Amino acid sequence: MFLNRELQRKNRTAGGPASNKRTEVPLEQNASQVMTLRIDFVAKPGHKKEIASEVGELLSDSGLHREGLQASVLLVSDREVRVATLVTLWNAERFNPARERLTSWTLKLVARVADGPVRAYTSVAHLLLPKESTKLTLSDLRPAEIAELVEILAAG
Repeated sequence: MFLNRELQRKNRTAGGPASNKRTEVPLEQNASQVMTLRIDFVAKPGHKKEIASEVGELLSDSGLHREGLQASVLLVSDREVRVATLVTLWNAERFNPARERLTSWTLKLVARVADGPVRAYTSVAHLLLPKESTKLTLSDLRPAEIAELVEILAAG
C-alpha cells in the first residue's frame, strides 16, 4: 500500500512515467511504503455497541500518530459483534525500527477492551488497484440511466 497513487507510480516504474518496465523497490528505499499491524481480539461483553468509538478514542489519546500511525480500520464481525480485528497502517520508515515497542504499545491499548488473549501480526501492505479501463461504469451514468438499466435487467 502506498500513501498515494502518484508515489506508487513513481516508485514502481523505472525510467519515468513513459516506461512500462516494473522494478522491485526494497522496503528501506521506499519511504512511502506502509506497514500494517493487525490485532485480532474478542471485545468484552459490555463493549458491544461502542467498540469502534472506544478503540478510536484509545488510539487518538495514545499519541501513536506521532510515532507514524497513518490510519486504522476496525473490522467487527457481522456474525458475532464481539469478534474484532484492528488493522493499523504505519509509515514503514518509522515503524520498522520501533516495531516491537509500537506493537507492544498498541496491544496494551487494545487489551483494555479485549476479553481474553490478543494476537498481533505485522505485514507489508500492498494496495491492489484494478487496472484502468475505458469501459462504461455505473458512476458514469445519470440516475435516470441507472433506473433504465435496472428495468432492462429486471425484465430479463
